[in-house]
Amino acid sequence: MFKDKNGNFIGKGEYLVFEMLTTLFPDKEMKTQVKFIDLLTEEWADTVSERQEKETIDIVVFTDPILAVRVQDPHHSGEITAQRDLVQKKTLEWNGLRVIDIQHYNCPNIMKEKPNKESMRELVEALNHEGIH
Repeated sequence: MFKDKNGNFIGKGEYLVFEMLTTLFPDKEMKTQVKFIDLLTEEWADTVSERQEKETIDIVVFTDPILAVRVQDPHHSGEITAQRDLVQKKTLEWNGLRVIDIQHYNCPNIMKEKPNKESMRELVEALNHEGIH
């Protein structure tokens, strides 16, 4: 994990997932490090905590529905972080987004940042698991 020039934390595999998504969705707009609050309706945005105001979504693909792609490294397995992730996921879903979690334990090639057939297969499986074909 490192900080980019804007101060955002970039975890393992994020750049690789972004590149593979541009291959899978060549005609769709994509953004990285999108503020969580910016993806919520006005009604929901008024309910976020101070901590949630600082949260970002790793990659957003502007399809119908919008895809919120979260690359989850091992630190997301901790109890507190996992609970925060669940709240974030449910809030995004209640706002009409589809959440795609790229879990470290299901995607070892992505976490190794190895662009190959296996890393693409891992991404496609994660998308398929959420009903995105």
